[in-house]
Amino acid sequence: MKKLKMKYMAMAVMVLGIATVSFFACRFTKENKDSNIYGVDLSHHNCVEDWDQVTASFVYLKATEGATHQDETFKRFAHNAQKRGILVGAYHFMTTSSSSEEQFQNFHQATAGIKMDLIPVIDIERQTKGYKVSGNELRKRVRVFVNLCKKHYGKNPIIYCSQPFYTKNFLGHFNDCQYWCGDVNAPVVLPHAIHQKTIKKVAGIKGNVDYNILNCKLKEIQL
Repeated sequence: MKKLKMKYMAMAVMVLGIATVSFFACRFTKENKDSNIYGVDLSHHNCVEDWDQVTASFVYLKATEGATHQDETFKRFAHNAQKRGILVGAYHFMTTSSSSEEQFQNFHQATAGIKMDLIPVIDIERQTKGYKVSGNELRKRVRVFVNLCKKHYGKNPIIYCSQPFYTKNFLGHFNDCQYWCGDVNAPVVLPHAIHQKTIKKVAGIKGNVDYNILNCKLKEIQL
């Protein structure tokens, strides 16, 4: 009887998961997305040689990491992109070595003076070495950052992560946020607004760069 009960509980969880994915997937039908446009994400690791050649419709720029690091290229890249009509957003690389409040303050300070066009992004790919926390604690910290974003920018941030990280930590949670899937060259099951589809050469930028496509209308990721 105990085994049977556990079996039914597992089936219920699976059905709930499928229903959740189906609910969000219905938002991203073929008619409801701008799949013909692309965007890139950049940081100090990238070198833009000629902004006039960059044909991306949007760009996400790394603004901060943790509680203290601020990317030195953020404001320069943002000004150059917006001068050419490219929509600009900022992302924060979240760590587990400092509080969400400290990290949001760093992000808010680094992006001050830039009128962002796109919803902010939390990039959460892994836990910081030596500062591992439980899944519940991780979700609490992400929720604090989400709430602070909503308070200051009027919209919940987009969460960037891989599908395995999502399944382990976020499945059934943060359904009030959009997701950016970081699985390159892989089929996507995670309900998502943006997919980092591949890494390739883009005109105007030295070397290869993250190439992202939309699974929604562009207006859905705009502030």
